[in-house]
Amino acid sequence: MSVVPRLRLFFEWGGGALWCGNEAALQRFDVGPVEEKLPLSIAIRRRLEDMTAWHDTALDWDNPSGPSPWSKAEDEKFAEAVARLFDDLRQELGPGYELVNEHRPVH
Repeated sequence: MSVVPRLRLFFEWGGGALWCGNEAALQRFDVGPVEEKLPLSIAIRRRLEDMTAWHDTALDWDNPSGPSPWSKAEDEKFAEAVARLFDDLRQELGPGYELVNEHRPVH
């Protein structure tokens, strides 16, 4: 068993972007989104909040099973922002965490 907590980066409707990805992370942080439990800068926390709000615009809340209101271009723009955030999170968290980008496009 890995002793390094694995964190999964993906956005969930209504909130949460960082989730436990192995037993070491679950033992340390428990279940649910864990960004509030991590040693993250205010700037990264704000980006996570902003990107969560942005992600939530990809869902038609009046018709959740319908198509996304996002264009393919908006989806690609969000994916690029996720990749930048992922790189910045890896740098900020350092070698004490394993980070996995599990973002999936809506298109």
